[in-house]
Amino acid sequence: MKSYNNLWQEFTSFKNIFNAYKKARKSNPNKKYILKFTTNLEKELFLIQEELINQEYTFSEYRNFKVYEPKERIISAPCFRDVVVQHAIINIIEPIFDKSFINNSFACRKGKGTFKGFLEIKKLVQSKNPPKYYLKQDVKKYFPSIDKDVLKSIIYKKIKDKKLLSIIYQIIDSYSFSSLNNKKGIPIGNLTSQLFANIYLNQLDQFVKHTLKIKHYYRYVDDFLIFSDSKRDLKVFRRKIKLFLKKDLFLAVPKNKSYTNLTSKGVDFLGYKVFSSFVRLRKSNIKRFVKRQNKNNYLLKQKKMPLLNFRSSLFSFLGYAKHANCYRLLNILNIK
Repeated sequence: MKSYNNLWQEFTSFKNIFNAYKKARKSNPNKKYILKFTTNLEKELFLIQEELINQEYTFSEYRNFKVYEPKERIISAPCFRDVVVQHAIINIIEPIFDKSFINNSFACRKGKGTFKGFLEIKKLVQSKNPPKYYLKQDVKKYFPSIDKDVLKSIIYKKIKDKKLLSIIYQIIDSYSFSSLNNKKGIPIGNLTSQLFANIYLNQLDQFVKHTLKIKHYYRYVDDFLIFSDSKRDLKVFRRKIKLFLKKDLFLAVPKNKSYTNLTSKGVDFLGYKVFSSFVRLRKSNIKRFVKRQNKNNYLLKQKKMPLLNFRSSLFSFLGYAKHANCYRLLNILNIK
């Protein structure tokens, strides 16, 4: 396995930090805290660079809040300068790790994503001879369960630059879901957590592809699908995967969330339910859209929502819906 050293100079270069800032501000450039940072941009970036070079950079406390869709989760948001540093780290290490990821890992990767994953599933299910069965599985409380020492050891296999490792480990240790146990869990909301989550479960991907030699395997974060013509084989695969996760990654699978079914009955994954000759939208997504749209209609009439935001929400759903056979549904919802 190839390892990488002498990354510190590139990581702490002003060019890398400036590029990281540009990425960090892209999603919300008009936020007050970003505008404030940008007002003294050169000073702020040089200060970050100086603290990193002198190994004096410390991460601030997270801002925690709850989201309730699609399920209740605690999001831990870092301050803006920490986001810049996280982008700077990702600029350096993501290309290194991404080379080792399998093609069918779709979350938070350039050229991948939910739509690419959906297209691959659709291609298989709607092929002339699709596998007869599929297994749908996820990991129990994935982000809170990631073992920090295991994650560090996986990263260390490729990254040997001690200074860069120090700042990476500082991020890993900067958060805990429980005050009683700081050895587990990375925050949902950290930019680096998306990459760390892929790095961690890449161990499972390699086990599935090279040890179990499963041909049709697809993963998005901790949700994964396996296809086979044998229902018995799927049961064997599930048992071996469960054992591997427990033994090597200290992870568990939910007792009641494993799902095996006939491919012909439709494969529910990444927001769509794919059948042999058509595609449906996931019912829960339709319900959430209707609820959100009713709220947006009210806010728009009360002049509490800009028309631009209203249209953006609507067009986002239409962009998602256009890949399914749902013309009648759009008519019922009065959307064309």
